[in-house]
Amino acid sequence: MRLIRMEIQGFKTFAKKTVLDLPRSQGDGHALTVIIGPNGSGKSNIADAIRWCLGEQSMKLLRGKKSEDMIFSGSEGKTRSGAAEVTLLFDNHDHALSVDYDEVELNRRQYRDGSSEYRLNGKITRLQDIQLLLAEAGIGERSYTVIAQGMIDHVLIASPEERKLFFDDATGVRGLQMKRHQSLLRLEKSSEHLLEIERLLAEAEPRLRLLERQVKRLEKREVIENELQLLSKKYYGTQFFDLSEELRGIDSRLQVAKTHTNAKTAELQAGDQKLLEMERLERARQTPDHGLQPLQDEYRKASEALRTAEHAVFEAQRNLEVATLKSQTPRPPLPMHEVVQIISSLKIEHQEILSSLKSCHVFEEVQPLFERLETFNNQIKNLHERLTRPAIEQKPIDPALQNTVAKTKADADIARANLKTAEEKLTTAQKAVTSHEPTELFAFQRDLRKLQSDLYLLEQESNRIELEKARVETRLEGLRREIQEQNPTIFDEIKNQVPTERDTTPEETRGKLMQLRHQLELIGSIDEETIAEYKETNERVTFLQTQFHDLHEAIEQTEKVVDELEDRIAKQSEEAFAQINIEFQKYFAILFGGGSCKLLKTSEVQNDDAMHVAIDRAFEVGAEALEEQDTEIASKIIRRFKNRHTEIAGIEILATPPGKRLKSLNLLSGGERALTSLALLCAIMATHPSPFVVLDEVDAALDEANTVRFANILEELRKFSQFIIITHNRATMERADKLFGVSMGEDGISNLLSVSLSDIGDGATARR
Repeated sequence: MRLIRMEIQGFKTFAKKTVLDLPRSQGDGHALTVIIGPNGSGKSNIADAIRWCLGEQSMKLLRGKKSEDMIFSGSEGKTRSGAAEVTLLFDNHDHALSVDYDEVELNRRQYRDGSSEYRLNGKITRLQDIQLLLAEAGIGERSYTVIAQGMIDHVLIASPEERKLFFDDATGVRGLQMKRHQSLLRLEKSSEHLLEIERLLAEAEPRLRLLERQVKRLEKREVIENELQLLSKKYYGTQFFDLSEELRGIDSRLQVAKTHTNAKTAELQAGDQKLLEMERLERARQTPDHGLQPLQDEYRKASEALRTAEHAVFEAQRNLEVATLKSQTPRPPLPMHEVVQIISSLKIEHQEILSSLKSCHVFEEVQPLFERLETFNNQIKNLHERLTRPAIEQKPIDPALQNTVAKTKADADIARANLKTAEEKLTTAQKAVTSHEPTELFAFQRDLRKLQSDLYLLEQESNRIELEKARVETRLEGLRREIQEQNPTIFDEIKNQVPTERDTTPEETRGKLMQLRHQLELIGSIDEETIAEYKETNERVTFLQTQFHDLHEAIEQTEKVVDELEDRIAKQSEEAFAQINIEFQKYFAILFGGGSCKLLKTSEVQNDDAMHVAIDRAFEVGAEALEEQDTEIASKIIRRFKNRHTEIAGIEILATPPGKRLKSLNLLSGGERALTSLALLCAIMATHPSPFVVLDEVDAALDEANTVRFANILEELRKFSQFIIITHNRATMERADKLFGVSMGEDGISNLLSVSLSDIGDGATARR
């Protein structure tokens, strides 16, 4: 991989589009490009342009104060530019850049409004992706790829922690560290999400458990309702069928009794007509009736009065019977508030009895408590009875009905006594005239009285059957009303069907029905919205639990990736650091002509990089929250996070030029610092060469002899890297394959002139 082309437009002093076509490789090494020009012509702006295009964000390192300083600000002969743009074209046949292109074009453009964009082969790309791509290829905006003017000894004066960042690029682990950093950021975000999900679960799961209990109650209610439905069909079906059959039997008996009664009534009416006819004939013969006619009329009236009184008794008894049956309704289950009230009173009574027992010292004091205990026990039995099997509750009956029955019975007794008296008078009178009068009429009258007595008995039987019918009809109506109240859905099923399963124990079944209804009363009703809320909450909790497990697995997988990256970083850093140490000593001896130097790793005490500090701070709040919620999984993750520290906090450099005993780099002269920095830079490039290196006047502080040594080293290192050097030294210029001259006219715009030294050698002319 090498840089083959560079285009600059509107960047600092390069107002016009300027193109640098870099030379191709020479022999077994890369071509050496040298940029020269007077001070202030804009040579260093080329190095700044490369650094800027590679993603540098520090305006200080780019020798500016704000991003607008990167755009040409105008001059007397040229207006200011609206944007700055730099394009770098790389030869990527070796695919050092992990993209499927043989040539990769990297472009950065910035506008005066502060907006900026990066493009990779014409496609807008994130800076993070570009930095990772370049880091994997060994290129970085702040690494040794671009050494700006005056920064050759920056690595010496930097702190050990800042120096370590430089060595991360030098050892080739910068890309791995960026991946590790991204993985840690993902871990941070995932752990934050994990904490958030745990908080949401902590809020939703108690609600779900409550709703689940209610839904289980509903399921239990459904089971009880189904059992109640089947039991109701069995019980009410049997009761309704039996009462209906009994009513049909009573109707048949009543029909027979009415038939007999009607026949007797017709026979009695015919006899009355015949009797009247016989009496008329007797009167026609002028036979005296001996006062029997008034007695017969009295008897007939007494008989009619008794019949009317008996019918009134029947009606009164029927009304009383109906009222009595209607008043006998099952006692409803105790409502919950009443159960609570009774239990509360029993609890108070129990505590009082216990207190009294504790205060007793002799048996005589305990004796009076037995009655209270007996009463307490009876109350508990009564409560248990009402809860398990509610009794029949007798409602008060209207006293007027009972008074009416008593009055009608008294009237019937009077009518019966009057009839008996009338019959006795008539019988006595008939006996008095029997001796001298024909007995045919009297005999017929006696037959009519007997017929009337038989009719009275038949009417009594009919009244009794009708009363029985009224009683059954009332029970049937009460049963129908009870079915409609308790379970109206089954009425249409059982009213016209013979029960397939008969209830042989109706009393026990009714008690079971009461128990089931009482259980439903205790369970209470559940709103349909509760079921919908349960489904919604259950789906939400299930989703959160799935997300929790997925995040947990993702965190574990990411931690494995981080562990692998850390192992690779540690191994690669250790190997590269040892090699850099060797090469550093080698080039230090070449440049200084002797002396000693060494690189040392400083161990970490309480020092961590900014990334870890940010992560630790971000997770302190999460850890506190976890302590309150006692969330074991996330707390373990956070503890593992906080234990991830970099073992090496910084790099120390020890350098002793020949003939000196120095313990501090600050005691080195400017030239010695430059030589030490160059030795370290050369060691790094020999160990982990960058595809291209830009050096901006790094040899400015060197004398002629050291410049030659440095040029010789470049000849050796150009086998591994492409060098672009900005310099004023002739020894460096002589090694160049191509020279670019930078000049600036009165308009303040930098201009470029290129000279190929191979052309000068062959044809003694230069090509612009």
